[in-house]
Amino acid sequence: MKTCESCGMPMLADEDFAGGDPSSDLCVNCGSEATVRGRVISFAIVESKLGKADDLLEILRENLRQTRGLDGVTDAFISQSPEDPNIFFTFSRWLDRAAYDAAQRATAAGESPALTGDVTPLLSREPVFGRYDVMD
Repeated sequence: MKTCESCGMPMLADEDFAGGDPSSDLCVNCGSEATVRGRVISFAIVESKLGKADDLLEILRENLRQTRGLDGVTDAFISQSPEDPNIFFTFSRWLDRAAYDAAQRATAAGESPALTGDVTPLLSREPVFGRYDVMD
């Protein structure tokens, strides 16, 4: 298995490599085309209460399905910690800040179905949220 020389991501399929080229030493996220895939990323780290991971994951999966359908989203996924199955990481990549901000405004106004359920009762602590501009 080959890993990206820049970020260490495992590259298992052709589409994981920069330019879809298995001879590349960079992944699709670090290659020169990465910036056209999205200029803004957002993430959340959430931890479920003991015994609530499956319930939380169900809501996160539905949120992910809906998030992938929003205008301006180029990539989105959920990860679950292999060390602690109660910890989840969600990630989305957006075309630009305007697309991200428009989706946030629609969600805040109740016009977007991107948040399908209240996860608060399932969480063991406050989530960690982040939004970053892609620099290179």
